Amino acid sequence: MFRGIYTPIVTPFDEKEEIDYQKLLVNLSKLADTPLEGLVVLGSNGEFPYLTEREKLDISTFVLKEKAEKQKVIVGASHESVFQMKRFIDKIQPFEPSALLVLPPHYYKSSMKEEALYQFFVDIADYSPMPIMLYNMPGNTGINMPASLVVKLSCHPNILGIKDTAGNIVQLSQIVGEAEKDFSVFAGSASYLLPALTMGAKGATLALSNVLAEKCCEIYRLFNEGETVKALEQQQKIIRINTLVTAGIGVPALKYAMDLKGYQGGMPRKPMQLLTEDEKTRVRTALAEAEA
Repeated sequence: MFRGIYTPIVTPFDEKEEIDYQKLLVNLSKLADTPLEGLVVLGSNGEFPYLTEREKLDISTFVLKEKAEKQKVIVGASHESVFQMKRFIDKIQPFEPSALLVLPPHYYKSSMKEEALYQFFVDIADYSPMPIMLYNMPGNTGINMPASLVVKLSCHPNILGIKDTAGNIVQLSQIVGEAEKDFSVFAGSASYLLPALTMGAKGATLALSNVLAEKCCEIYRLFNEGETVKALEQQQKIIRINTLVTAGIGVPALKYAMDLKGYQGGMPRKPMQLLTEDEKTRVRTALAEAEA
């Protein structure tokens, strides 16, 4: 069973929009000294849609080699077809990631009924020697994986859990209540970390933990130790900064916040834009509030 707090790491780019592996190494070294259970590479915060297949493989293998021994690594493996998925699985399998994170195919969303999505994930899980974690991200894909589908998929022995970024606590609670008991439900945003844990989530994959790993892990620890009032106090502090580095502004704000905290955010890849001075002020203010 997967549990704990995972960081979906960013991909630092240099001024020429090339991957800056030295900056990435700095981040991995700093994250290794936190209580994080693991890392996610090639997630949404890693700007994976902007990477070539060669870059995806290179950055995945680099992280798997350089990460802390104690940390698990989940690799984003999302592709639109089963054929593409199988090719990627064949290429990444020799490097032994802990699991693969997979979005539902969504370009032809009108054809992606529940039956088609179910078969897509079963085909992948049957083929992969590595466990699969589902990734529900309707804000980006336009497809919400209903609880009924996730519960059915939880019965597959090679589908270990879901990162649910829908933000629907009722849906998340239904999945927790009806899925197989060893199925790991992860919150996909720090904005509802504590509510998700309260409803039975096993952990979370949080963009904010690139910036405030210790605080995110502290909320998880306090909850598990029964210190719910203290956990709630910390949860409330991170709402504003979390909004800015996710839905509010997004990856460029996350990278700027990382720079403020001594990490190496690097440049975003175009068409993402650098922050305006007003946006920088908003991030600095919210970060200060979170750490107060």
